[in-house]
Amino acid sequence: MGFYVFLLLPLVGALLSLLFYRVESVKKSVAFIIFIAIFYFNIKLIGQVGYTYKIPFEIWGIRPGFSVTYLGLFFSLMISGITVLTVLFSLRYMVNKENSRMYYFWLFLKTFGMLGVVLSGDFLMFFIMWEMMSWSTFFLMAQSGGKAYESSYRYLVYAVVSAMMLMFGIMLMYSYAGSFEYDIIHKSLASINKGMLVLISILLITSFSIEAAVYPVHKWLPKAYSNTFTTLTSYLAGISTRMGVYGIIFYMFNILGMPLLDKMHIIGAINFRYIFALFAAFTMVIPTFTALLQNDGKELMTWHGIGQGGYMLVGIASGTSLGIAGGMFHVLNHMTYITLILFSLAAVEYRTGTTNLNKLGGLIKKQPVAFLGVLLGIIGLAGIPPMNGFVSKWFIYKALISSRYPFLATAAFVGTLGTILSVYKFIHNIFLGQLPERYNDVREVPFDMQIPIWILMLAVFGLGVYPGLAVSFIAKVQDSLGIAPVNYTLHGVMQTVGNLNMGIVSIVFMASMFIGFIVYLLGNRRKHVSQYDNYAAGNFLDSSVPYNYNYHFYAGFEHIIKPAYDYEPVQRTENSIIRFTTEIADYFRRLYTGNINTYGMYILIGLLITILILL
Repeated sequence: MGFYVFLLLPLVGALLSLLFYRVESVKKSVAFIIFIAIFYFNIKLIGQVGYTYKIPFEIWGIRPGFSVTYLGLFFSLMISGITVLTVLFSLRYMVNKENSRMYYFWLFLKTFGMLGVVLSGDFLMFFIMWEMMSWSTFFLMAQSGGKAYESSYRYLVYAVVSAMMLMFGIMLMYSYAGSFEYDIIHKSLASINKGMLVLISILLITSFSIEAAVYPVHKWLPKAYSNTFTTLTSYLAGISTRMGVYGIIFYMFNILGMPLLDKMHIIGAINFRYIFALFAAFTMVIPTFTALLQNDGKELMTWHGIGQGGYMLVGIASGTSLGIAGGMFHVLNHMTYITLILFSLAAVEYRTGTTNLNKLGGLIKKQPVAFLGVLLGIIGLAGIPPMNGFVSKWFIYKALISSRYPFLATAAFVGTLGTILSVYKFIHNIFLGQLPERYNDVREVPFDMQIPIWILMLAVFGLGVYPGLAVSFIAKVQDSLGIAPVNYTLHGVMQTVGNLNMGIVSIVFMASMFIGFIVYLLGNRRKHVSQYDNYAAGNFLDSSVPYNYNYHFYAGFEHIIKPAYDYEPVQRTENSIIRFTTEIADYFRRLYTGNINTYGMYILIGLLITILILL
C-alpha cells in the first residue's frame, strides 16, 4: 500500500497544482508538503527491497509493474531528496516569475516520470515512464519563455531520437524473449548471436547516452539548461541528466551482466566496454575545457555537468569494483555540489538580476553565505579534499591506474586541470575583485532560501569526511547487480583497494589551514584597506575603474603556454587536425540535403542493413 501512495503522490500533486494554478500560495503549500511526503515514503521503501507491484489493469494484454531494487532506491532517494530542496528554494525565487504558473505541475510529472523509470519492473513500464519523464522535461524547460522555447525544442528533437532508439531496442529484445520482463530478457540475450547483441546494445546505450549528454551527443544540454530558471538549471543538472547514467548502469549490469558485456568483442581484444570508455574520456575533457570559454555562470556550470558525467561513466566502464563504486558515488556527489553551486548562483541572481560573470564581482562581503556555498561546491567539483568530489574521483583514478588504463587516467587528470582553471574564474568574477557601485545595496537572500544551501554544504563536507555513509549503500547496489562490493570503511576504503582514510586527510587539511590562519594573525605587516584604496602603474584607481580580471581572464595562462603553442610541430599538428576535422564535417554535411526523398532512402538503407544483421 505504501508503494502505491508513494508513486501516486506526484500525480495528486500535479492535479492539485492544475486545479489551483492561479492561487500561488496554495500551489506552493501543496508542492512543499507533497514532496516532503514523497521523500518520507521513499525512505520507507528501503525496507521493501525485492517487492514487485503490478498495476491493476492491462496494457496491450500485459500487466506491467514496478519493483523495488537497491539500484532503483539509490537513484529515487536522490530524486526525491533534491526535489524537496529545489521546491524549498523555489518558494521565494519563483515569485513574480513570468510563464511560471505551470511550474509545479510539470515538476510533479517530471518527478513521477523519473521515479517510475528507476522503479519500473519491466521494459514496457520503463518506456512509458521514460516518455513521461522526457515530455515533462520539455514542458518544464519551456516554462521559462524567451530563449528557453528554442533550446527546449532542441532538447525535444534529441529526446524523440533517444525514445525511438530505445523503443527499437526494446522491441528487438521482446522479439527474442517474448516478454518485457527483465529476468526473461536477461536470460534470452545469452543465446542470441553477437551481431544482434551488439545492435541492441548500440541502440540502448546510445539512447541513454543522449539523455546523459555523452560526447558527441551532448550539444542539446548547455543552452537547454542555462536558458531556463536557475532553480531548474540546478535541478536538471543535478539529477535529470543522470537518468541516462542510470539507464547505462541498469542495462550493462542488470540486463547484460559483466560476463556477457565483456564477450562483445568488436575488433580483436577491443570490446564494447572499451569503446564506451573512450567516449566517456572525451566527455571528461572536451566539455570541461569548453567551460573555460563561457561568460555566463549557468552555462559554465552546465558544461561542467557534461564533463562530470564523463567521470561517472569512465568509472563504470572500468568494470572494477572500486571504479563502479566511484562512478555511482560520483553521481551522488555531483548532485550535491553542482546543485549547491547553482543554488548559490541563483541567490546572487535573486539580488543582482544577472548570472553574467562579466557584470559581477566583489560580492563576498554582501553575500557571504552564497560565497561559502560556491567555495565548498567548487572544491568538491574540482576534486580537492576534504570535500566529497575528491573521494569519488580518487576511487576512479585508483581504479583506472590499477587496471592499467593510462589513456583514461590521463584524460581524468587533464579534465581535473580544466575544472580547476574554470571554477577559479567562476568564483573570482562573482565574489572577488572590486564591487560595482550598482551592487552597494545588495544583501544576503532570506533565510528560507539559505536553508537548502546550508544543507548541501553539510552534505558536500559530510560525504567527504564520512564517505562510508553513502558507499555502504552503494556496496549493496553492487552486490544486487552481481558485482563484488567495494571494501569500504566509514572514512574511505580498506587496504585491499588502496587505503583511503578521509578522517586523517581532513584533519591534516584543516590543521594546515589553521596553521596558516595563525601565521596570518601573528603577522605585523598586514593592513586592511578599502577595495577602492588601490593603484596601478602609479595611478590611483577610484570606484569607476573596475579592477578585476573579468575580461581575458586566462591572458596570464596563455602567456605562459604561448612559447610551447608557437612551436612549429605543435602548429603543424593543430593545422592537420583542423583540416581533417573540416573535411570530415564537410563530407557529413552533404548527407543533409533537405530532400525528403534522400532521407527516405537513408531509412531504407538502414532497414536493409538491419535485416542483414538479423539474418
